[in-house]
Amino acid sequence: MNSKGQIKLFIVEDNFVYSFMLEAMLKDYGNFKITSFNSGEECIELLDNNPDIIILDYNLEGKLNGSDAFKMIHSKKPKTPVIILSSQKDVQIAADLLQNGVFDYIQKSGGELALTKLRDSVFKALKM
Repeated sequence: MNSKGQIKLFIVEDNFVYSFMLEAMLKDYGNFKITSFNSGEECIELLDNNPDIIILDYNLEGKLNGSDAFKMIHSKKPKTPVIILSSQKDVQIAADLLQNGVFDYIQKSGGELALTKLRDSVFKALKM
């Protein structure tokens, strides 16, 4: 949290429209200072800004997919909750990520339900 009481939230999503929608939704629910990134690499470069929560797309384009980006984030900031958003449905991938320290795993395919789950997960992470 910064000095203005804002919650620093990073969104890592390579789909601009989806990223914009997430930002708009979350701003309606809290005092968030949101920084969006198109790639895991960009997010990792700015981890020293100490986000309170990171929302990370699993299927990122670029050198790092969501799993690789999570590993790097987790090694540098192990106490920062990372919520994975994914359109893939492989239960084993979700289980592996959760077992390795991901705070929550949410499938994008749930539409409005996915956004509600994301909002709830963000607030759950804030209570920790």
